[in-house]
Amino acid sequence: MNNTLTHPTRTEPEMPYDRLLAACTVFNAHYSDVMCLFPDKYFDWAVCDIPYGIGVAKMAYLKETKTTVKQKNGNRINPNRNKKKHTFKDWDNETPPQAYFDELRRISKNQIIFGADYTDWTGLGKGRIKWNKGFSEGVSFNQFEYAYCSCIDDEIEIPLLWAGMMQAKSLSEPMVQQGNKKLNEKRIHPCHKPVMLYDAIFKRFGIYKMKVIDTHLGSGSSRITADKFECEFVGAEIDSEYFQDQENRWFNYKRNLKLALW
Repeated sequence: MNNTLTHPTRTEPEMPYDRLLAACTVFNAHYSDVMCLFPDKYFDWAVCDIPYGIGVAKMAYLKETKTTVKQKNGNRINPNRNKKKHTFKDWDNETPPQAYFDELRRISKNQIIFGADYTDWTGLGKGRIKWNKGFSEGVSFNQFEYAYCSCIDDEIEIPLLWAGMMQAKSLSEPMVQQGNKKLNEKRIHPCHKPVMLYDAIFKRFGIYKMKVIDTHLGSGSSRITADKFECEFVGAEIDSEYFQDQENRWFNYKRNLKLALW
């Protein structure tokens, strides 16, 4: 594995950092080209979902559109009828190198990183967030996902239903299924994590009105949560297709906020 992190020579921007950035700034760029722009410990938190190196971007389920689900009333619906058919890609062939983790620690005070346990990084502490997704035993998907958390020394569990058409009703009822499937969050990324998961994480660790970076923006869920928690946010996504999808999602989110205020 290439263990070097290449990026342009770090230079001082023409404007002070606090004036250079808006409340939310995202880049269609490689994470290394973004992280090098910031001084030591600029961000309060790095909240990232890195590639696991398991080839998820080439799995067959990404093109599945015919599966139906039986509802309580006996009717069967096709939850994948309007599903986006993802293009098979190579971005999940390997995990980021040690140099990525070192640079992330340089620019941030605290880190939460999904997928860190798939790496061979040195310097990882014992703290873990265990996301219980509510999958039944025996299914092909993992019932739990883990994130490294730098500010704790033990394991904490966050229960939040996210299993196919079964999505959590609310943070107060995280393992109760949302009854109205029209309110389900639409998945736009192969590794889409729900906004409600980031809501739970930000709430649990008091990430409010802070500076946050996500180096692998993906679906943009972290961006939406950061906005809800009034954080200054920076995100990076190298894939142009994913970047545009999350941009469209962001603009729809902001438009719906404005409509709700009218």
